Amino acid sequence: MRGLGRIRRYRDVILMMQEQFRKSVWRQIHNPQHRTRPVFLVGCGRSGTSMLVRQLDKSWQVEVYHEDNPAAFKQYRLREFGVLDVLVERSKAPAAVFKPILSTTQTPLLLAHFPDIRIVFPFRHYNDVINSSLKKFGVENRINHIRSWMADDFGEFAVAPPPEATKAMVRRLWRPDLNPESGAALYWLFYNQLFYDLGLDNDDRAFLIRYETLVTEPRSQFVALSQFLGLKFEERMIAGIFASSVGRDDAPAIDPTIQAACEALYQRLSADVPVR
Repeated sequence: MRGLGRIRRYRDVILMMQEQFRKSVWRQIHNPQHRTRPVFLVGCGRSGTSMLVRQLDKSWQVEVYHEDNPAAFKQYRLREFGVLDVLVERSKAPAAVFKPILSTTQTPLLLAHFPDIRIVFPFRHYNDVINSSLKKFGVENRINHIRSWMADDFGEFAVAPPPEATKAMVRRLWRPDLNPESGAALYWLFYNQLFYDLGLDNDDRAFLIRYETLVTEPRSQFVALSQFLGLKFEERMIAGIFASSVGRDDAPAIDPTIQAACEALYQRLSADVPVR
């Protein structure tokens, strides 16, 4: 069995090398001037950003920098903009896609720095995000973030502090006796409210996308996304997308006031997604 596992690893490495070579050839042929547009996926974690970059990464047109890539990130947060400038300049792909979820509050700075930038902001129903977050990161992770924000005035975001309106919303809804599910809901509220409090709803360089629509109508959504990014849609971008995770688990037990705020924001975001 060990020998079989080793063979599979070798096979995977060979396939990956072949894919990288294919991408390199296509980039040289179809993007000889090596013009690259920086793209940043922001918003709340567990909202489909990993799926989005995985699907985009299937195209030769896209070079992806995941949040664990040390070239672009340090402890899951964006490195200095000068470092990003070099990565974009060196890229030969039409789009260099970064996934700085924990650096979402820096979005206005990114918009000011990169002249040809595109921002993609996916959102997903809070019930599924909460359930996924608690499974992925542990029961206390999200609520511990909120506790630290309350203790040190959102010191986690020292590089780019959140808008006062966003901080006030979290303070108003926070209670020390909240259960972990309600803490995770408040975390969801914070990150998704940034779409409005950072002014992205009035910026045509930002693309709002609803996860539930993305996985149930992938073709229309990826065609629209490709057009927004200046890319040519490829069938491989939607291969393997499935919608089985939508509403799969029971709804978490959320404080009623926080749940009402989540529902209102989810409905507002859903109403603001253009028909595609």
